[in-house]
Amino acid sequence: MRTFGSGKTSEQWWKEIKEEKIRADQWEKKFQDARVREDTLESDLLESRNDKVRLRSRVVELERSLHNIVVVTPQLS
Repeated sequence: MRTFGSGKTSEQWWKEIKEEKIRADQWEKKFQDARVREDTLESDLLESRNDKVRLRSRVVELERSLHNIVVVTPQLS
């Protein structure tokens, strides 16, 4: 069996390379999963911000309605 500079055989080198590729693939999968989570969170954040804008608009609308009721009510007495 032939060894190379570090004393490893070609089979040992191939095994080590294969293990490194597996580890790299695992890290790539973790990265992709994190990217998907990040995209989902960004989408949820945008949706929440849109809801907040809609709710603020609704509050303004309700405040106007309440003000109109308060202003009109004394005149009816």
